[in-house]
Amino acid sequence: MAVRLCSANYPLYAVTLLDDAHILVAGGGGKARTGVENAMEIFELQREGKKCVATSIHKHSTDPRAVMSLAAKSDGKGHLVAAGMDGKCQLFRITRSKETPDEGEQDADKENEANLRKRKGSTGHKAEKSTEVTDQTSSDYKVESLACVDTDFHKEDPFQKVVRFSRDGDIIATGGADGHVRVWKVPKLEKKLDIKAHLDEIDDLDISPSGNKIVSVSRDYHAYVWKVESGKREAELHWDREVPEKSYRIKAVRFGTSQEKKSTVQLYTMHIPARRERKPLPCYLTKWDAMKFVPVKTRSTGTELLSSLTVSDDGVFLGVGTGSGDTMIYVSWSLQKAHRVSEAHGIFVTGLSFLKNNAETAELTSGAETALVSVSADHHVNLTPMRPRHMISTWFAVIGFLVLLVIVMVYLGQQGLI
Repeated sequence: MAVRLCSANYPLYAVTLLDDAHILVAGGGGKARTGVENAMEIFELQREGKKCVATSIHKHSTDPRAVMSLAAKSDGKGHLVAAGMDGKCQLFRITRSKETPDEGEQDADKENEANLRKRKGSTGHKAEKSTEVTDQTSSDYKVESLACVDTDFHKEDPFQKVVRFSRDGDIIATGGADGHVRVWKVPKLEKKLDIKAHLDEIDDLDISPSGNKIVSVSRDYHAYVWKVESGKREAELHWDREVPEKSYRIKAVRFGTSQEKKSTVQLYTMHIPARRERKPLPCYLTKWDAMKFVPVKTRSTGTELLSSLTVSDDGVFLGVGTGSGDTMIYVSWSLQKAHRVSEAHGIFVTGLSFLKNNAETAELTSGAETALVSVSADHHVNLTPMRPRHMISTWFAVIGFLVLLVIVMVYLGQQGLI
């Protein structure tokens, strides 16, 4: 089952990992005057008895816009965070004070925090307030705006759907409603490339680990590979499934390192039916050779519509979310399903992020082999931990032995031998 880490006061659309014990979530009610706030929020993961919980330690208002896409990267000074809001991308730096305040400073901090709470709810200066440093929970953190640019220019409804950092943090790539892939230099967000990539909106994109390629997928049924230096198209992804033309589209794409050889890069895509049918069609995961861009393996995930995809940092696992709120963990090399939690959320999963597979995560999750954080418009942040696979195999063996023993005993009883 999924572990309820915490809940927010607003619908959640994105989540990313900051470090071993901190996650950043974001969302909101948007420009509509519904009273639902727009924010990014840092939660700290802790053990509470036998379970893992998350405590809010810092909230940053993004009014009047909701954050719909999010990416983070450590830069040595803190964390750079790129947030997509409507047709804009805003780059923040989140830093934490390493100094412990003395008793007098703590009293002053408490007084400032109390005054800030009194000011909550005031709307006099909320518009474009995200350019300021706001601290609604903890004096240990500050959020500084570094740059903000328009990243989507759709005539009717500009909307940045996705943002991704390169592994070295030097660039970000954005895509959205106008079908353009744009590359920006960090930290000033100076435009490096503007590629008219697709004829319809971009659903997802990712930057290769080497930083020299971008793969974009769109509602125009095409998926392209682009060269970062020149902006020229290098390849198109051609799926090897024998299905009618335009019956499927790629919803999500992610690069990942190979489990067997870390220098080998794999590409993963998530395929969904283009239209709803009376008899639901299956969805698929596909692994691609990231050098030749040809499919290597495809696996059906069932007829439940898929909504989100992520890859663990070590490349061992894929995390998948569905339209009905399920969370699933797959083994990357074989595309075999290793764990599933049905209805972890009450509505579709909007964002996923794996915790790092290390000793600290094992401590937080009572020895889980891996753990997947998920968010949804249902306001909840959940954790899907997966027990070590050898333990699962042992349990199956024990259960199988007990079932066999019962069958033998029943048989012997019927024969009058016991």
